[in-house]
Amino acid sequence: MSRKSNRKRGKQKLRPGSTRDANQKRVRSVKREDDAVSEEGRNPDLMQGTETRAAEAVTTLWVLSTLATFASLLGALTFSIINAAMGEPEPTPGAMQMLPQWFIMVGSITGFCGLLANFLTIRLRDQQAPHVVKLLSGMICGLGLAVGLFVK
Repeated sequence: MSRKSNRKRGKQKLRPGSTRDANQKRVRSVKREDDAVSEEGRNPDLMQGTETRAAEAVTTLWVLSTLATFASLLGALTFSIINAAMGEPEPTPGAMQMLPQWFIMVGSITGFCGLLANFLTIRLRDQQAPHVVKLLSGMICGLGLAVGLFVK
């Protein structure tokens, strides 16, 4: 069938139990007789993707620690390049010489928190994040922790 005839047929016939929203997408309502309904007439238990508060909190910690670790690694790299371009360090260490070490320290702490939160997220969530996202997050957090432990 052509697209035109499909559109006409879709506008003329709607399946029972489905309605159209403002974007003309088919929305199917799910209702069971034994479900408790709230005051607004909606059942909060029917929302897809609901997670426990603990799972949401750990997921938020995981994402923020991964981003903080990545930002710390970029900051350490940036200030190390700036210090190398400035040449010989002064006899008394200034703020510019201490910034890369500070970023490395922050990156190692957030990397450890991110690895721990990655493990907890895998254990607590019902709907898992994509495998690539978990792997990339583990690599970033592991790199931050490794740089903090092994770089002087």
